[in-house]
Amino acid sequence: MNQVDLSRKLVNWLWKTAAVYLLYVLVTGIIWPVIRPTPEKIDVQPEFVETSEKVALLEYGIEGFGARMDIIDEAEETIDVAYFYMKEGESVDLFYAYILAAANRGVKVRYILDGVFHGVRGEDRDVMHAFNEHPNIEFKLHEPISSVFYAPWRINNRLHDKLLLVDNKYSVSGGRNISDLYYERTSSDMAYSFDRDIFMMKTEADETGIIDQMGDYYNELFNSDYAVDQTNWSTFDWSGDKADQKMAELEGVYLDYKKEREDREPLTSIETWEAKAVDIDQGYYVHNELSRGFKQPFVWSHLLTLASQAEEHLYVQSPWIVPNSQMRADIEATDFQASEGLMLTNGMSTGNNKGGQAGTENRKSVFIDSFLDYYEYQPKESTLHTKTWVFDKQISAIGSFNLDARSSYLSTESMVILDSEALAEQLLAEAEESYLEKSVQVYADDSESNGEKTKGQNPTWQTRAMMPILRSFAWLLEDLL
Repeated sequence: MNQVDLSRKLVNWLWKTAAVYLLYVLVTGIIWPVIRPTPEKIDVQPEFVETSEKVALLEYGIEGFGARMDIIDEAEETIDVAYFYMKEGESVDLFYAYILAAANRGVKVRYILDGVFHGVRGEDRDVMHAFNEHPNIEFKLHEPISSVFYAPWRINNRLHDKLLLVDNKYSVSGGRNISDLYYERTSSDMAYSFDRDIFMMKTEADETGIIDQMGDYYNELFNSDYAVDQTNWSTFDWSGDKADQKMAELEGVYLDYKKEREDREPLTSIETWEAKAVDIDQGYYVHNELSRGFKQPFVWSHLLTLASQAEEHLYVQSPWIVPNSQMRADIEATDFQASEGLMLTNGMSTGNNKGGQAGTENRKSVFIDSFLDYYEYQPKESTLHTKTWVFDKQISAIGSFNLDARSSYLSTESMVILDSEALAEQLLAEAEESYLEKSVQVYADDSESNGEKTKGQNPTWQTRAMMPILRSFAWLLEDLL
């Protein structure tokens, strides 16, 4: 056999192998999850615990970032970190720098990111070298992409929590990842994501409360079979001096930023959030089970149960709303007592998740035709990423859960459920003052009315042209959105 024939056979073999592998990925990672039925809603009862803990609403990006930096700087013993992704930018560099500074002063850090969408690319891999080398930092990836290559079904088991815990005393949780997109808007035409977090603090050190429940979940997540230790030699491009170089760079970032804060009066401190915090009467922490494949929908079940118990008013805010057939059946079977409320989501001109927006266009009639007033946020230069429910203007749920099948059955998700009239009042006031005025209300007859600060926004022609195609794909893949 001559060399040309050998090369041709090799190429043919490679093509066949690639085709078989792609079929394997398609069947196990997409087709099988789509054709399988998703689990029904679980019968659950809210498990409220009385607490003296306090909560502060972090509605604006600068607050969300400041609170994170302040509690990390306050850490004396432990820091636990869990995020979906870290997207390069100044906020990411500062977050890394603060974590490293805490570890340098002896704080024990546990750090876990989603294994596929973590955003640790390019030069940011050197940060992982530094973390892996540091004796006080334990770093893991949840279902790392290396394991997805040989087990494609793992692509659907994503870590979607956004959680920061310090000393079993302070927490910041909600919808924000670590990225400039969420924290500071430097110009009016800059892409910006409005989001929401909450700061929580213990007032009695020996009390077992909601922050303890968050810590228990973090232990379960970090010690699960899906949380994989990383090594510099097996996971990232590696040369021995990268860790030292990156450590020195981040230490410089931290010192420069601290000096800058000393030269001007700091905008925030831990006292800022303590002073802003309001009382919590009772509450609890709810999360999805940790498993591969379809999870039992604990978060969805709790939210739907609380919604059914609301006697007068229901408020729901989600970036997109894509209830699959089982979720729609759950909604249909729920006996809602409330007679009024509203739902706020992104309009087609706003949403930066085109798949989620296409799914929303397919299913929004479920809510437009309900007792809820349906609003679509309009500004093109920004998007809503908030995940919030308020029941009877008294009980609030804030966290990472989107109203879609992926959050219900596939991803790790968590929500803090808080009985605090003061917090609920703040949330509803923010909705009215910051978002509804820039939104369009859509009615069952397809008519619309504009908020005071919007004339309605038409999506780009590219979006209008692509949406019919995207809606077809969204209908087919609804269980994965």
